[in-house]
Amino acid sequence: MLKSDNTSIKNFLLKSMVILIIIITTVIEGNNIIRQYRNFLRETEVLKLEDIEHQKKSLENQMNEVFEYIEFEKNNTYKLLKENPKYTDEQIEQIIKQRVKEFVSRIHFGYNDEQYIFIMTYDGIELANGKYLELVGKDMLEIKDADGVKVSQRLIKSAKENEYGVYLTQKWIKDTDNLDHDKLYFAKPVPEWEWVIGSGVYIDDIEENIKKNESVLKKQFEKEIKIVAILMIIIMLIATICIKSINDKINKKIEFVVSFFERASKERIYIDIEELRYTELKRMAASVNNMIKDRYDIENKINKMNIQLKELSITDGLTGLYNHKHICQILKKEIQKSCILKSDLSIIMIDIDHFKKINDNYGHQFGDDVLVEISKYIKKYIDKNGFVGRYGGEEFLIVLPNSNIENTYKKAEKIRNGIKNIRFNNKDAVVTISGGAVQFKEESSKDIVNKADNLLYKAKENGRDRIERGT
Repeated sequence: MLKSDNTSIKNFLLKSMVILIIIITTVIEGNNIIRQYRNFLRETEVLKLEDIEHQKKSLENQMNEVFEYIEFEKNNTYKLLKENPKYTDEQIEQIIKQRVKEFVSRIHFGYNDEQYIFIMTYDGIELANGKYLELVGKDMLEIKDADGVKVSQRLIKSAKENEYGVYLTQKWIKDTDNLDHDKLYFAKPVPEWEWVIGSGVYIDDIEENIKKNESVLKKQFEKEIKIVAILMIIIMLIATICIKSINDKINKKIEFVVSFFERASKERIYIDIEELRYTELKRMAASVNNMIKDRYDIENKINKMNIQLKELSITDGLTGLYNHKHICQILKKEIQKSCILKSDLSIIMIDIDHFKKINDNYGHQFGDDVLVEISKYIKKYIDKNGFVGRYGGEEFLIVLPNSNIENTYKKAEKIRNGIKNIRFNNKDAVVTISGGAVQFKEESSKDIVNKADNLLYKAKENGRDRIERGT
């Protein structure tokens, strides 16, 4: 027979409610797991498409920079040299071509900085590339892949037929195993010079990156599932404790605990364990306090990781300076500030002299050491008075708020003399720089950088190891 006393009815109702809560929680969290798994699959497919498009966009962006540089050289360098009667149009064109080839030879990007850009004539002669110097000057027209396809001929033909650039996939030897692998190319012609400029990325590198992204998503998904499982266990644990602890006094404490849960969720406060009389509730409260502490710890770790990620996104990996994108953003902001406050603003563009010879004579590792040491010196000298970024290759851009051209030129000269006195591991190596210093005259960020760059080229032409200043 069923007992009819109030205590038995209360226990029955409470047990039923606990069981119902467990069932509802299991169903809800089960649906959450299914939904998260579907989201995982959907995000994986999106990542695949985004990564391929990202690589295409990266190739196009790098190519656009080269063609922008060609146009810059055609417009600016031609005007500068045309004023000098000792240069013929043919000589000026050869100088411009040589600068373009040197510019292309310095470009590295993509996975592990392994991607590069190449220049090839319509006749198949390799003119420049950023990785395989031994190929420069060689005839690539008859080189075949494993299927017998003449790779360079096909690429040149496709580029000549598409003035805005063309994508094509063909095989090319990969350094890691010396075997042919499928490679996605983007090539674009320069008809007036009979050049083809191109770049590419190995398909299996894209696939490898996609797998890494999938692995990250999978770990996130597994972490979320573990959290859900822990939450379910905690809920069941709390329910079990409640069932074993039913009586009038415990009910009062349960109300206290429930009230605490509501406040803790909103206010993130710890429960005072000494206010609880019973051992079971004290243990439960201690567990909850630990959960709150763990939550704080996790949030602090996430905040630190976010700070580190933000720092990585704006920093050049080798030198520790601001990267190209961020220093350009800083310049735009400082221009806006200068226009509003009517304050002075100047920039310095610096380039290491004969950097290619440094790499050729002492090796690329020594070249990297030179970049790092020079970066440290400039950053320490500028300190809190301005901003320093690696503009590209061995070029540095310095932004100096509240500085007129006189002060800026003095600082540039001190930097130049200081760098010349740096002694590297190889005591025979003396490194010099050339640069251009200009003051902001209410032009755009692109125009002021071009002015500084023109002065930099002037410094190079006037013998290097000097700073040219604007008005």
